[in-house]
Amino acid sequence: MIAFTTIMMLVLLAAASVWLVIALRGDGKSIMTILGHLGAITLFLGAAGMFGARLLTMFPHAAATVPPTTSRNVDAEWGSGIHLRQESSLLSLELTLAGCGLFGFAAWWDWHAGGTDGLLPFSRNNSGGAIGALVFSIVTVIALLLMIFARFARIRWELYPAGIICRMPMRGTSRINWSDISSIRGDVCKLSAQYDKAPVVLATLADSSRPAKHKLFDRVGELGIPACILRCDSDLLLALMKHLLDEPESRQLLATEAATEWFTLRYHQLPND
Repeated sequence: MIAFTTIMMLVLLAAASVWLVIALRGDGKSIMTILGHLGAITLFLGAAGMFGARLLTMFPHAAATVPPTTSRNVDAEWGSGIHLRQESSLLSLELTLAGCGLFGFAAWWDWHAGGTDGLLPFSRNNSGGAIGALVFSIVTVIALLLMIFARFARIRWELYPAGIICRMPMRGTSRINWSDISSIRGDVCKLSAQYDKAPVVLATLADSSRPAKHKLFDRVGELGIPACILRCDSDLLLALMKHLLDEPESRQLLATEAATEWFTLRYHQLPND
């Protein structure tokens, strides 16, 4: 799997390089030709980025040193805390979709305008192929818009010395004080048919009748933090959450710059002086 992922990433990077050379040496000077070349390069780079992100996940220690697991956040009511960042390759996918849409539209337009540059062989000579490129472009642009919406609609989990905040766009914000949590435990949830044992950290609440706000991660009377989609290691997140619940004085660290390092494996692997 590692070899296949690496080969695919290198092939896509090579394809992007080849297309860049074609664009630089081409005789076509129309704006649509330039945009088409840009779209193709973006497509290959985005796809290479997705394989690169996948390759990184196969080396947990390397992944832990590259993307930040948390970021600083300030809440108007609870002050300074941290935002648990989600594991995501949305940017690479968005670049791929944008490249597909731009290239498909440019190829169709080149045929429609009677151009001679020919981004695709069928864009000059085949009306069916050109229409297919346009349809493909429209579909990918719609998918891109949905991905952008998903980026802004994602749920946020934040930790503060006062408690936990779960922000759900269009569904409100939940604030859970540490004093309202009776225990922390680890469990699993089903994200998909292929991923039916995704780790989740569950905070058991004093209010055992509290309804599940998020049907996938929460339980009745429990708040779920999906370690499976967060950049913080799931075992580390569970251990730190238990520590925060059992040691109230340690919660003040969440308001400091040191908290962003505290949630990384690298921090806990450093030798103690």
